[in-house]
Amino acid sequence: MNRHWFFKLFIVSLLAIGLFGPALQVQSQKQDLSNEVIEVSMWIDNVYGFSVKDKTYNIQGSLLFTYPQFVQNKLKESDQIAGANIIDLVQFENMVEPWNSSFTPLYAVPKLLADKRLAQGYDFSGSFYSNSINFKNYPFGVLPLSVVLQPRVGASSDIGRNLLLKVASSGNGLGSKAGLSGYELSSWRFHNVANQGETGLGSQGGKILESIVFEINYQINAFSSVVRWLLPLAIVMLLMLLTPNLRSSLCSDRLAIPPVVMLTVAFLQQAYRESLPSLPYLTFLDGLYTFSYVVTLAFFLLFIWASNCMDRVDAKSRDFLIHRIDKWDLRLQLVSISGFGFITVFAFWRF
Repeated sequence: MNRHWFFKLFIVSLLAIGLFGPALQVQSQKQDLSNEVIEVSMWIDNVYGFSVKDKTYNIQGSLLFTYPQFVQNKLKESDQIAGANIIDLVQFENMVEPWNSSFTPLYAVPKLLADKRLAQGYDFSGSFYSNSINFKNYPFGVLPLSVVLQPRVGASSDIGRNLLLKVASSGNGLGSKAGLSGYELSSWRFHNVANQGETGLGSQGGKILESIVFEINYQINAFSSVVRWLLPLAIVMLLMLLTPNLRSSLCSDRLAIPPVVMLTVAFLQQAYRESLPSLPYLTFLDGLYTFSYVVTLAFFLLFIWASNCMDRVDAKSRDFLIHRIDKWDLRLQLVSISGFGFITVFAFWRF
């Protein structure tokens, strides 16, 4: 009996070692890895080619890496990293079409600093994508553009240590060409973001450590937005709201205005929508256009009812009917103005 239980215990122990032994060994190795810090300075010279529909933009700038001699030695020893360049240990997380980007070294060989560390810089250019762009408040709000730099997947395994990127305290900034046409530069910052943890790919090639992000925030010019998009709509809807001020006896004139206003609003919305990508949500302008359709249709139905009543009424009841129509005209005008005011206040509160 004792031999039987001992044999079972031996088999279970072998299975446990086979299943969990490698995982425990990898975990132990990851915990034993020390950290190697690479300080990064970024200067952005030019931002251009912003596409509203694609949320892409082109950036030209410079990078400066300051790193220990140990990293350079590992780069030379590794056969997996061609050219032994520090740029091969990092990647731009939000770069689009990296094959069309360019990286030009600033020095033929890394410079040796007074503290025994090395420094190497690069002029870079490429196309980037920002997933944080949101058009809910369009044509107002903030336009956030960014450049995200992080360790390349597997870089920590290549050098045998955890690779950390850290924002340098100096050498960061924006050039004079960093402005965008139609937008005003609001703010910028270069900072580290929270640790992303490990992914399925990262667990095979090393730990994906925290990224560094260069954020540039632009504001859409409010005055130009009002003149371009809000003023035409406001004028058209003002004409619609003033139409009930025509005498109730002018039924044909009152009935002719809402269809014209409806078509004008439709053309205005189509022109505005052509400047934006296909969105799964409504923007501030969409809310105004939608409510404009409702208001125009409501006035049109009111005018039809008033016209039919005026045709059927006798001379004695005509004055009473006109007074009743005028009251409904005024009510609908007040409700429409209140609705536009509520949409505007809600949108600015959400800003």
